[in-house]
Amino acid sequence: MRLGIWGLLGVLGASAVLVTALPWVLAVIAAVVLGLAAAEGLPWRRAGRLILRMKWFYLSLLVFYGLWPTEGESLAAGLLEAGGRILALVLVLFLVVWLTEHFPRTVLVRSLGRLLGGPRQMLGGWGERFSGRLFLALALFESERPSVEARRAGLDGSRRNRLRAVHEWLVVQLDRALTGGGPMQPSADTQEPAAGTWLRSDWPVVVLWAGVIAAWVAWWLG
Repeated sequence: MRLGIWGLLGVLGASAVLVTALPWVLAVIAAVVLGLAAAEGLPWRRAGRLILRMKWFYLSLLVFYGLWPTEGESLAAGLLEAGGRILALVLVLFLVVWLTEHFPRTVLVRSLGRLLGGPRQMLGGWGERFSGRLFLALALFESERPSVEARRAGLDGSRRNRLRAVHEWLVVQLDRALTGGGPMQPSADTQEPAAGTWLRSDWPVVVLWAGVIAAWVAWWLG
């Protein structure tokens, strides 16, 4: 489980430094993502779906930085800034996909629960319960697209009203998942892995941390 904790902290560290969206930082983390993909492979279709679901957020970044460039910069400079921040977000999504593929969900749940539990687990089992429900909600968000499409197709009225109805339904579903209710059952990867079936090397986590440290150094020097 310690390896899972280091993996989670590595992704959090990469996400924090990517907020700067500096070119050298983006280059270092992009190299880490490509290295992990080449060594272990990435579910590109799954990653592509997650990236496409953020399309409206990308558009908002383009509009915000294009219409209101920082420090009186030109429109082109604003769009370039938006492009860097969009790339940073895409890299975060790639890292999250890698993390959830490299570690079984039960390991991530326990690792995040250990982090949220505080020193000496002062908060008891609250952290693990919350992390379990959080990952369940994320799984629901990622797997419910067919249900969303079917529900939207079966609604009447204007497009705006149908979108509002689907949105309200999703909020209810996510709330039920976070509170532990609903008919959802844990999928196969939420179960404890059998002994000897999870023998992954720890070197990808070492590579991740090497990239995170290099990115923070690039930010410090840049």
